[in-house]
Amino acid sequence: ATALATPFYLDMGFSKTQIGLVAKHAALWPAIFGGLLGGVVMIRLGINRALWIFGVVQVVSILGFAILASYGPVLWMLAAVISFEYLGVGMGTAAFTAFIARETSRTYAATQFALFTALAALPRTFANASTGIIVEQTGWVDFFLLCAVLAVPGMLLLVWVAPWRDVK
Repeated sequence: ATALATPFYLDMGFSKTQIGLVAKHAALWPAIFGGLLGGVVMIRLGINRALWIFGVVQVVSILGFAILASYGPVLWMLAAVISFEYLGVGMGTAAFTAFIARETSRTYAATQFALFTALAALPRTFANASTGIIVEQTGWVDFFLLCAVLAVPGMLLLVWVAPWRDVK
């Protein structure tokens, strides 16, 4: 959905000035804070549990965009939704980076880390090509609801790759 952020904001009725001032600045500090908070929480709970919790935060942040789409151009809501999204991005990135680092072998760490991060980007890369068509067919609210539903299978993969009970 990130590829459609600016078109979404424009379709909602926000001006380019509002997008530049609010949307672009509401992400930086929450992402930094989210990364720091994510690191602290991850150390206390473990990588696996952090992946679960931060994944839920990210799914909820997608639902925030569905709510924004249903309300229209409410500036404070735009700032809140973007801030919450990037808080989740920062937290999730901290846990995901630690997870990848943990799963790599010392001998091939750099190669495996590069491979894992590239593989993680594949779905986002291929999905961006069709998102505009999906939005045209469904509208923004249903698009974001669909995005949240499509995040669930990824969360379910955590049962195998990062079980809740396995505190590492």
